[in-house]
Formats: sequence, C-alpha cells, structure tokens
Amino acid sequence: MSTPFSVILSLILAIVFFSLPAAAADPRPVRIASGGHIVHFLPLDIAVAHGFFEEQGLEPHVTYVRPGTPTAQALLAGQVDFSTNGIEHAFKAAIQGKDNLRMVVLMNRLPGMVLVADSKYRGTVQGIADLKGLTLGVTSKGAATHMVLNYLLTKNGVSPNEVTVMKAGASTFPPALQNAQIDGGMALEPFASLLVENGHAFVLADLTSLENTEKVFGGPYNLAGILTRQAVIDRDPVLVGKVVLAIQKALRRIATHSPEEIADTLPAVVVGTDKARYVKTLKKLREFYSLTGRITPAGVDSVFRSMQVSGALPVETPIEKSRFYTNRFVVPERL
Repeated sequence: MSTPFSVILSLILAIVFFSLPAAAADPRPVRIASGGHIVHFLPLDIAVAHGFFEEQGLEPHVTYVRPGTPTAQALLAGQVDFSTNGIEHAFKAAIQGKDNLRMVVLMNRLPGMVLVADSKYRGTVQGIADLKGLTLGVTSKGAATHMVLNYLLTKNGVSPNEVTVMKAGASTFPPALQNAQIDGGMALEPFASLLVENGHAFVLADLTSLENTEKVFGGPYNLAGILTRQAVIDRDPVLVGKVVLAIQKALRRIATHSPEEIADTLPAVVVGTDKARYVKTLKKLREFYSLTGRITPAGVDSVFRSMQVSGALPVETPIEKSRFYTNRFVVPERL
C-alpha cells in the first residue's frame, strides 16, 4: 500500500524543523542597561554589532542611560536583568541592605581614566598634593571617577574635603575646563588626550596602562563588567552563560583585531564622526580590556581598597568580597 504524498511531505518538514539549531527559533529578549557608547562599554557595542547575542539565540534590548548609578538602579529595580557597571555598585548596594548584585564577566581591567590639571597651573601644581583648594571634575558624584580621584588625593596627603568636586561628565569635561568651571579632574578618553594635545591640560596620573595602574594600586583594577542579580543566576543560569559568552567573544575580537578593523565594523553611533581619533583612542587603550573576561581577586581587592581609602566604604565594612562576583560562566574553552 503506497503512502500518501502529503504524509511523506509532513514527515520531511517535521524532520527539518526539529533539526534546526536553537538559534534559528525565535530569539529570546534579554534586557540590558548600558551607560552609553563610551570606550568602557565597547565589548557590549561589539557584541551587539556583530550579532554575538543572536548567535546564542538572544535578542538584545539595550536601554541607554547615564553611566554608573542609573544603570545599577535599573538592575536593582528589575527594569533590566543585566547592566554595564563596576563591582563597586554591588558593594554600595550591599551596605544599603541590597546584597544581590553580582559581576559575571569583566570588561575593563584598568581604571582607564586620566587625572589632569588646567595648563594655567603648570607652574604651581607639581603633583597631586598641590591640588588642595581647587575645583575638580568627575563624571558624576559617587561614580568610579570620583572614587579613584579621592583615592589618589588621600594617598598624596590631600583630604577629599580639601577640594571641591563638581560633576563634569565625559564629553562635557573639556568645555568645563576651558570655561574655568573646573581646574582639573578625572577625564576619560578620548577627551583627556584631546585636552593634553591641544595644550589645555597636563597629566598628573595616567591610569590607562597596566604599569601605571600597578604602581598606584599595587595590581590590576577591575573596573566595568556585566552585573546581574543573584536571582537571575539562580533562575536562569543558561541565560547568564549566553550573555557572558557574547561578551567574551567581543573581548576576543578586541584582542585579535587591530583598532582599524574594530572601528571599520562598528556603526557611526559608536565610533562618532572622527574615526581617526577613535582608532587612536583604541590604540592607547590596548591594555584596558580584559583578555578573557575573567574577574581577578586582585582586581576586586584594588576596587575595594580604593573605596575604603577614599571613604566610599567604611574601613571596617564586613563584606565578603568573593560573594559579589563569579567566574562560573567565564569558560575560555567555549570561544
């Protein structure tokens, strides 16, 4: 007895359908809060631009807000399940009774910021100790730039109370300096280099290299990574693993491609209107990005110690640092 053609066709279609990889199914949305298209979060921009999330069957829904506290607050409030933040936000939340934030992959292994002073002080400011009494800019009060500034001041005999700290942003730092609203402060790239090249500022501490960072902190400094909530890890470890792998692939691309190749494959919203400047910035920050995404205890210790020295955390804060990060999902062999 012959089998009807329609039955055979149905069987073939069923076999084809169930043989398709998981990524071919409808992608699963994943909500991420990002601090914007700044060099610190380049791994996320690369992962989005190159479809690394889609390779994992995910559809990234990225909400762009101001970097630092706003992204951490969105994560804490459950508005997103992942955020681009430093581990200091997990520590800060913990002392406020919310100890559920965890870093799951590292993007930046250095502070990647530069302490500069207005060129008009070149004759009077010989070092960080001479900043006493001046007005210094940070990206925002309480941010990593503020914390590192306080650490540098304290280590050089200046109390944070002996300077005036003012929010100057990232791209708005240069005009704030040139308009005499601030006398110096913590500048991010490419703005720090632009100020120095144009003769508007000079460098007091450059924390964009591993050598300089180790001199200041005694080791690496784990800055920004991807944070999530412990509840997300418990509920859906597979999802967390996929997000981590997408970021790891982006880090791998940074490590194995030239700045020119990286810039050529990113959208204008990331690179900006001056691609040559963007490439120059990436060349300066070659040591800035983690090679594997692995979070290092020494790097976390540097952050924790700087928070204590700068006054961001009480010296006797009873926090078990290892609870706030995990390398469980960072598996180099998967790349």
